[in-house]
Amino acid sequence: MPAEDIELVSEASSEGRNRLKVKSTLAIATIGWLIIGFSLNTIIFGSIPFKLATPEWQLNLIASLLSSSTSLLIGATLVALALALNPREIILQNWNLTVCRSASWLVIFLVLIIPLQFFIGSRVLKNQSNATFEGISKLKTIAKEISTLKTEDELRAYVASLPNAPRLPAKFDSAFPVIKQRAIENIQAQINATQENVDIQKSQSTQTFLKEATRNTAQAILMATAFSALAGLSSRSSNAVTKFFEIFL
Repeated sequence: MPAEDIELVSEASSEGRNRLKVKSTLAIATIGWLIIGFSLNTIIFGSIPFKLATPEWQLNLIASLLSSSTSLLIGATLVALALALNPREIILQNWNLTVCRSASWLVIFLVLIIPLQFFIGSRVLKNQSNATFEGISKLKTIAKEISTLKTEDELRAYVASLPNAPRLPAKFDSAFPVIKQRAIENIQAQINATQENVDIQKSQSTQTFLKEATRNTAQAILMATAFSALAGLSSRSSNAVTKFFEIFL
């Protein structure tokens, strides 16, 4: 075969390999973006309805972000891998720069999550305790009001005015003073049982939260370290904030 023909075949083969390389790396980067999109979709729709001022919603958002961080990391790594395989492709360079800059800001957010979750968690535990104490306070108020009643008619009228009022029998089986005392004793028993349950639930809730917060802290540190390394792949993505947090990672 003439030398010119061999050279043409070699050039055609080289162009074919280059086209295949471009298509392959673009496909890898596209898959990475799709994984990132799926992760963001899970985070966004898992947070609906939005209740920004609610600490329970804020904790749920943190948990959702951390649970999706692995998928985000895989997607971002695929975009970076595509550029490593084809470093001259302009679109891959731009995509990688976008990923690196986003990763640098995600590092900041992951580091801030660690103290933030403890603050939000303490608010959640406090709100739970306050709701229970409000119920106990209402029961005490009812017992106090009943103790001031003088007749059976007053007792029936007061009970009927309560929300979710219990049904009273058409005729009591004992004298009014006895019925009133029984009612007060029953309410006091409810108060004692509720108070005991509060102590148990508070202990269990605190232990559960500390366990989840510790796990979230470890995952946030690991993910922040991984995304920090990813952000450092592009020198153009560096900024003062990221460099500050890299000191601790």
